Amino acid sequence: MSAYAKGDAVRLLRAIDVEQAHGRVGASVFAFAAARSAGLRPGTERYEEALWHLVWEGALTVDEHVPMEVAAVLPFGRGPYRLAPAAMRMLARA
Repeated sequence: MSAYAKGDAVRLLRAIDVEQAHGRVGASVFAFAAARSAGLRPGTERYEEALWHLVWEGALTVDEHVPMEVAAVLPFGRGPYRLAPAAMRMLARA
């Protein structure tokens, strides 16, 4: 993981919250839609590392309403995620 991943992840999470979730745990969000506001470009290694960090830390979870066969064909980071309680804790620590 790059030296930038944690900072990028926090910026991405903050952009997701401001633009989409508005502090609502369980909100369905699209990380790629907030990426540019966080200074990231979807599809790049830096974006993917930031997103992996958020998933690994439990801030974002895969949206369970997306059928597995649909999720399997989406490029990484293009599907919907759910904002988890860990996201609010991560933002409070940042």
